[in-house]
Formats: sequence, structure tokens, C-alpha cells
Amino acid sequence: MSDITQFDKNFKIDTDLGRNDIVWHDPRKAPFSLYGVYFDGECYRRMPEDIAKNVNDGVHELSKHTAGGRVCFTTDSDFVAISYRRASLWKLSHMALSGSAGFDLYIRIDGKETYYGAFVPNQSTTGYDSILKFPTKEKREIIMHFPLYAGVTQLALGLCERASLEKWGGYKNEKPVVFYGSSITQGACSCTPGNDYAGRVSRRFDTNYINLGFSGSAKGEDAMMEYIASLDMSCFVYDYDYNAPDAAHLEKTHYNGYRKVREAHPDMPIVMMSAPNYDRLTVDMHKRRDVIAASYERALAEGDKNVYFVDGKKYFSTFNFDGCSVDGTHPNDLGFYRMAQAVIEQMEKFWN
Repeated sequence: MSDITQFDKNFKIDTDLGRNDIVWHDPRKAPFSLYGVYFDGECYRRMPEDIAKNVNDGVHELSKHTAGGRVCFTTDSDFVAISYRRASLWKLSHMALSGSAGFDLYIRIDGKETYYGAFVPNQSTTGYDSILKFPTKEKREIIMHFPLYAGVTQLALGLCERASLEKWGGYKNEKPVVFYGSSITQGACSCTPGNDYAGRVSRRFDTNYINLGFSGSAKGEDAMMEYIASLDMSCFVYDYDYNAPDAAHLEKTHYNGYRKVREAHPDMPIVMMSAPNYDRLTVDMHKRRDVIAASYERALAEGDKNVYFVDGKKYFSTFNFDGCSVDGTHPNDLGFYRMAQAVIEQMEKFWN
């Protein structure tokens, strides 16, 4: 079998960092700022293990996947390198490894984040080293997204020796938006971690966020909703339609989950959301959309003036026809853009 890199060198993954002036840093320590994940002594997590294991087995396992994790800092280094180790690797046939197992990097200039590149992973199950180089040596605010579908047990960031390293300026909105939902919320099948819809929403509003998307495992359990209600957040995006076993389960849990969060946060915006692939839904899935619409209408009737609805029937009626999905279920990058724009339209009603 021929090697594609014989014909196109742009496909070659350079495992040689090519620098002898790298100083390695621990991103858990100041002046680095860590968002969306924390280190528990063994691995980076999105939520406490003792709570996750009481929700379901999927949440327990997937809470070790670092979707929504970010490390931010300011440096004048002319490169950023990573040395990353993981306990396992999920190779998904319909998702780019650069999204499931890679890191990516954005630069913030005058308050606006701009994509710079991805730390392209190799096929190793244990981890990899990679580097991104800049054309000049000048101060930059750096935002790096963690992998969407992999655990991180060790991470070191490499900068040029004698480079400056400072705390970044922080988010305009440091109190996070919390996203809860399915594999779609977790980020399948984004080509890079920052291209999922939660990351896009974060960039639009310059806001911190927490990704609580769990593939096949978001079912609105009481333990999960109680944990979410306990979080200090600025907004809640409620998006677990797709993982409910059926419309009856959704009807039993959706409104009740909303009430748990609303009682803990009387004035906080809550954005309810139905599945994006409206043009490929079964009859039961159309019923699910109606269940979520009923929760929304009931909340309005009860006087809730800070609840919003991203209605798949309105926003996503041509989702698959327009090429927004890789498999009829999971969005590609265009699909995530469409999802983000729909959420942003609702959030602009209460945030500038």
C-alpha cells in the first residue's frame, strides 16, 4: 500500500519537535488558567467521580473525557508544544482523530478569538508530542482546547526558554454557561475540539463554559440534574433530547429536570433545545420535540420570563439535506455552526 505522504507532504505528521530550547510547564499551575476540567490526581475530569458514578456507567466513564476543557495563558514564545499522555483512545470511524483525540489552539486579539491550528495526533494509544510554531515572537493570548473523546492523564506545555509567561486577561463572562446533553453536546463529530457548538457559543460571547455532554448517557437522571443545579453558572443550555430512550422517558424527566435547575437559579436564563436532525427524525423523535416544546410552554405559562427554546422544527428542518451531518445523527463542522447560530440567536435576547 502506498503512503500518501509520498505524494503530499502536507499529510505528514512531524513527531520531531525540532527544537532544543523547549522549557516544559505544568498547566495546572499559575499563571495558567484551567477551565472546564480539573485534575483529580490521576486524570483530568469534567465532574467529580463520586457524583458521576451515581448517574450511570456512561457518565462515569465519559466524565474522564475532556470535552470543553481549556488552558489559557499569555506568552511571547514563538511556538507552543505539548506532551500529552492518555489512558485510552477511542478511534471513531466517523470522526476525525484531530477532534476526538487532539488539542487545538486559538489566539485572542482585542477580545476576539481566532483559530490558529491543531496539534495533530498520531495513532498511538498512549499519547503524543506535537508543536505549533508562530512566524514572530510577540505576546499572544492563547486558548487551547482539550480533546473531545479522550482522557488526559498527563499534560505538559512547552515554550521557548526565556519566553515570557503571564496570566491571560480572562473571559468577559467568567461565570460559565453549562451545556448538558448527548454525544452531539460532547462534540461528535467536530474535526477539532473548538469547532463544537459549545466552543462557538463561548467565542461569540467571550464566556467561560462547562461541557456536560455524554455520548448515549444523558438521560436527565435526578442525580445529574441535582448536580447541575448545584453549579454556579450564568446560563444553562438543556439539550439531552437525543439520549432519552423514548418520548415517554423524556416526558417523565424533562420538565422535572428544568424545575430542579430553576428552583436553584430563579433568575438565570435557561435555553431548552431539541435535536438538530429534524429532517431525519422518527415519529417518536418528533414526539420528543413536542415534549420539550410542552416544557417550554408550561414554563412560560407559569410566569418564567427567562426561558428560551431552540426548536429543531424551526431551525433544523433541512439539517441533513444541507449536508450538516456525517451520518444522519452527528453534526459535522457546518452542522455545529448551524447549531451555534441557533443558540446564539436565543442568547442574544439576554446577552449582548
